[in-house]
Amino acid sequence: MPDLDDQRLQEVEAVAHGEAMELLRSIHAMQPYPKVDAAGIERHGFGRPIRKRPLTEYAASVALSEDVKTTVAMLRGRVFELVAVHPEATSRLKYLYAIADLLGAEKVKDWAQLWDCLRRQDWDGAAVELLTAQWDRLFACDTVSKRHVMRLIHEVSCPDWVSA
Repeated sequence: MPDLDDQRLQEVEAVAHGEAMELLRSIHAMQPYPKVDAAGIERHGFGRPIRKRPLTEYAASVALSEDVKTTVAMLRGRVFELVAVHPEATSRLKYLYAIADLLGAEKVKDWAQLWDCLRRQDWDGAAVELLTAQWDRLFACDTVSKRHVMRLIHEVSCPDWVSA
């Protein structure tokens, strides 16, 4: 019986992995939102159980990355207009994207007063607008999380701020 080297084993595993994914996709239709199946198991995606096993950090990071990509795409037109006129606003984008992910990208995209402040380079005014978002109602969080959110908002007004 021939020995399998690591390279060959990885190749065999990769082929079987892809084939197994296709089989599973043929069994479970894509569900973008969680749904309880006949057995009472909440599933999403291609039939993945939500509460049956813990979510890995890798899977959570992939989902977070997809969410941020969606936020970036939703704000693309607004950001293009802002950065074209004010290139220095580039350092604030990461904070705007994080805030938009928390609040909802569509809400932020349609927030006329916020974008008016940003276009005028009224960074403090933009931060004040963001503070009016009623965070407790939109994003239930503990005190530590609230502090992190307030720090994001503060960074919009002065991204080069350094903590003491």
